[in-house]
Amino acid sequence: MKIGLALGSGSARGWAHIGVIEALDQMGIRVDVIAGCSVGSYVGAVYANDNLGSLKTWVKSLSEWQVAGLMGVGFNRGGIANGEKVFRQLQEFSLPSFELLEKPFGVVATDLYSGKEVWFTHGDVIEAVRASCATPALFPSVWHRGQNRWLVDGALVNPVPVSLCRHLGADFIIGVNLNSDHRPHLRESHTREHQHNQEKTDNFFAKSKTLVNQWLKRDPEEKVQPQSPSMLGTFTGALEIMQARVTRAKLAGEPPEILIEPQLGDFGMMEYHRAQELIDEGHASVERLAQQIKYQLGLV
Repeated sequence: MKIGLALGSGSARGWAHIGVIEALDQMGIRVDVIAGCSVGSYVGAVYANDNLGSLKTWVKSLSEWQVAGLMGVGFNRGGIANGEKVFRQLQEFSLPSFELLEKPFGVVATDLYSGKEVWFTHGDVIEAVRASCATPALFPSVWHRGQNRWLVDGALVNPVPVSLCRHLGADFIIGVNLNSDHRPHLRESHTREHQHNQEKTDNFFAKSKTLVNQWLKRDPEEKVQPQSPSMLGTFTGALEIMQARVTRAKLAGEPPEILIEPQLGDFGMMEYHRAQELIDEGHASVERLAQQIKYQLGLV
């Protein structure tokens, strides 16, 4: 029986995949084929090269400032970041060709104009992963020379690529969904906390600023207009909603034998600097299903 691992999309939450893979390995489960979407393709390309330890060391070392530098944020054509350094780093962890990898590996992307799903199982690994990670508005779309078309994030069509895993020959598939724990109320809580902190800061400066003193004399019952979300906050929030809905619909039609769903509602999609916490939750998500996984694989 061939075991397949379908690693789903989720931006920074993808570091949880590292913990999932480590936990499965500790249980004695040997994955035969791998399919990845978006950040799942990034982690999958490294895992397929048997080099996950190097990726783990690197992501754990990242600070918030380093992440901003790696993203290459600026006025880029087609996106607010270029990601050049991120994909250059991938060259250190993986190999240039699918054919050279230790395990069969597949990547899913989306044709920008037709909306069709595009699978990569041969050729240039880095180019395929870059296309799969090309989140609209964040990263530029990728022109694929071999297929003569513009490609974007695979999460638009197949966030957890179970079908691609089966295409690669897997009989038993373990899917990892990073978008199951979408909880808008957490964002509201964080907004209230931010406003409370801002009020404390304003009170401090009120001692020396007449304008702020006048502001403080307002009717206490008067409601303050909440600060509107930033452009990036609006974009990532909308993307989360879209991914969660597409994922549910896709998994209903193409369910894996085991579905692992880390609880990642507390993690923002751009919080790549919280790698250790994400890896830990990846471990925990497997431990919660350990008995079911062992039973279905006949390990008990």
